[in-house]
Amino acid sequence: MSYRIRFHPAVAGDIDAIARWIVEHAGPEAAERRLAQIEAVLASLCDTPHKGSTRDEITPGLRAIPAGRRAVVAFVVDDTAREVLVYAVSYAGADRIARSTARRR
Repeated sequence: MSYRIRFHPAVAGDIDAIARWIVEHAGPEAAERRLAQIEAVLASLCDTPHKGSTRDEITPGLRAIPAGRRAVVAFVVDDTAREVLVYAVSYAGADRIARSTARRR
């Protein structure tokens, strides 16, 4: 049985900012490829929600996985509800730690 993926409301802004940044620096084709890679990683969390590194030192239960080149997805797994809550998607060194911590409150 797979897990449901939920997104913090700010994740849509993360994705938009990533797309704009890549388009500016590498063009629309590169942005399309990178976003497809990020989306594939996000979709994979349905079937393998416990992958990635645990980052309890940042906030309890937080996990992080790479997504494509230079992106990181920060999320928490709720086994009782069978959900993965994605708190942040960062790119190119953006401060995912601060975003994840602030969004868990």
